[in-house]
Amino acid sequence: MNRKSPTHATLTGLISALAAMAVGKILELPSVRGGVRDLDSRVYKQQRDLSRSLKRGVKNAKSNIPWLAAGVVVIIVGVGLVAKASRGK
Repeated sequence: MNRKSPTHATLTGLISALAAMAVGKILELPSVRGGVRDLDSRVYKQQRDLSRSLKRGVKNAKSNIPWLAAGVVVIIVGVGLVAKASRGK
């Protein structure tokens, strides 16, 4: 068997810790911190807009149940017609 030396194992463990520390230090730089803050705000805004849109869609669906039911029936009829048309004669 080919064993790794204790020095190799120690260096391997240190490299990952040093890499994590370096990434942390880079993210703490003012220029990077501002960019990360801007990115976070954009992502938060998208999530909030998506949540509001979903809530609005649910509210609209609840207030227009007959139209929603008609739409579901039309989709089912359409799928049935496609299935019927795709069958061989």
